[in-house]
Amino acid sequence: MKKVFFALILSFFVTKPAFCDSLEEYEKECLSFIKAPEVVVSSAYGKLRYRYDKDETFLRQETEKKFRDAGESMPKEFTPIGLTKVRDIFDFNLTVGQIEVSKGYVCLYPEKIDVRLEYYMPTIYILKGLAEGTCQYDLAVRHEKTHVQIYIEALDYFLPILKQETEELFGKIGVRVALPQNAQETAKALNEAYLKTIQKKVDAWHTEVETEQMKLDSLENYMMENLLCQKMDKAEAE
Repeated sequence: MKKVFFALILSFFVTKPAFCDSLEEYEKECLSFIKAPEVVVSSAYGKLRYRYDKDETFLRQETEKKFRDAGESMPKEFTPIGLTKVRDIFDFNLTVGQIEVSKGYVCLYPEKIDVRLEYYMPTIYILKGLAEGTCQYDLAVRHEKTHVQIYIEALDYFLPILKQETEELFGKIGVRVALPQNAQETAKALNEAYLKTIQKKVDAWHTEVETEQMKLDSLENYMMENLLCQKMDKAEAE
């Protein structure tokens, strides 16, 4: 889920009579009056919930979908007894300032960039009827908690990286200069330039996170976990 907000703020005005030969010169003039945008990057992770009311059909369908979304097929050997689902939000808000530069042109510049990433409604599903206290039950809970931990740690790790990369965008994307009658349209284009770049970084991060999640759901890992329970069950039987 993505939420995008855009605001155009009319700031102070500066008049400079010196003649400029190109829009690039006007942009340089603008940069001499403004400072780098304030960048705020925040995150949230919702309260973890547990559900025990879903049967094998639900878990299988949702797990198969998870594999399809990752471009893979769920191994036929899998019998899902647990599942973790989260919903993600990407909020982007760019406040655009405006000042007047030479020859009646206006400069549109990023005044503040707000980015928020959130995982909400994290839910662990445990197979309905799976007996609490059994090896399979404990295994399912531990496995799904590991998925949750991956999401949390990935979010904590990515936040400072995203903040730094967003701060660096000002030196790459910069500002825009236009005639007053084109200010609103130009401000929207500036907003889109920052949004598109940040969205690309967030999407790449999401892909990396899901790749890590799928490693935990590999056939080799499931076989190892199931073998562990088989050994424990055999030991208890003896």
